Amino acid sequence: MPAPGVTSPSCIYACTRFRVRRTTLLPREEYLRLMQMSIPGVIGYLSRREDYKHHILDLAHDFSGAQLIEEAVNHNLAESFRHAMATAPGDLHTLTGEYLNRWDIANVMAILRGTVHDIPRRQIRDLLVPAGELDGTLLDRLLNVTNCGEAIEELQGWRLYPVLAEYYRVCGEKGVFARIEDELYRQYYADLLGLAATGCSGCQELNGYLRFEIDITNMRNLLRLHCAEEACDLATIDRTMISGGRIPIALFRRLYGIETEGEFVNAFLSTDIVPVLAQAVRELRQDPEFSSTDAAELVWQRWHRRRRPVHEVEMAVTRVRLHHLEALSRRHPFSVLPVLAYLERKKYEVANLRAIARGKAFDLAPERIWQYIVL
Repeated sequence: MPAPGVTSPSCIYACTRFRVRRTTLLPREEYLRLMQMSIPGVIGYLSRREDYKHHILDLAHDFSGAQLIEEAVNHNLAESFRHAMATAPGDLHTLTGEYLNRWDIANVMAILRGTVHDIPRRQIRDLLVPAGELDGTLLDRLLNVTNCGEAIEELQGWRLYPVLAEYYRVCGEKGVFARIEDELYRQYYADLLGLAATGCSGCQELNGYLRFEIDITNMRNLLRLHCAEEACDLATIDRTMISGGRIPIALFRRLYGIETEGEFVNAFLSTDIVPVLAQAVRELRQDPEFSSTDAAELVWQRWHRRRRPVHEVEMAVTRVRLHHLEALSRRHPFSVLPVLAYLERKKYEVANLRAIARGKAFDLAPERIWQYIVL
């Protein structure tokens, strides 16, 4: 075991491997090439890449066209996450596993919603990525249940089951899935922040990034609440907001009740989100003069009309978040951050390929598909 403050050789080796893996992901020019291809052309391209080749070949007898692309890249994503867990040693392994448990929430919510709304099982399965604690066998069992209550019973061994148990009797009622999802993520971040506070290797660096991520998530949730058909009370905001970010929840509560531009802009300018948003819009519009005040006023224009943020702006904020994570990973090269930077980029590579497949299936113009690409 290395002495305190000394990075182990296994950690150095693993972090180096993940930085190398990051360089193998698709660059911008390859996406531009894919935009000009037909669906068979995209399939042919992926079948020539070592990372996707065997998935395309293995699934080609069951699927075709855009469906084949989506199935293949989803299988590749799950495999990439499993390889990450196998590669990361010690504390890196623990932190990576805890971080990937967010996929359990996404999988469970997809199954619960799909079961209640009678969505075809294959359609639900397409959304699942067995990357957390809930393995493929359990997810398959969940896909075979006939109602929400049975699904919750199957999840009694899951660490977040106590959150689900509270909603057992009202599962499927209007608005309950949003409340369940909020509670699951609140508990997920509480557990992850608790682990990041234990002082293990890489925990301090992870804690800083998580607080940044929580702030962005809380702002997105606040906008969702504000744009809802019915106004909510402060208790609803408190239940929705995730604790542990850099921005106090009290400020989000204050923002929700503001009705004048000047007060809103001043309050919004006091948050750490404004520089992120300003940078995102500067890059999106290629406008170096776009300021933090411009960013706050842009949000106000949507806010007072109770309209969600422009999709392109949301995507631009995601790009800035990823750039921030990568910058942190370079600053702390032998922490869990290089692992997470790779995993997040891999997730969006798969999301990009799915967007291309779906866009081409619906004959969308390349420039329209490009709006959904995260680089």
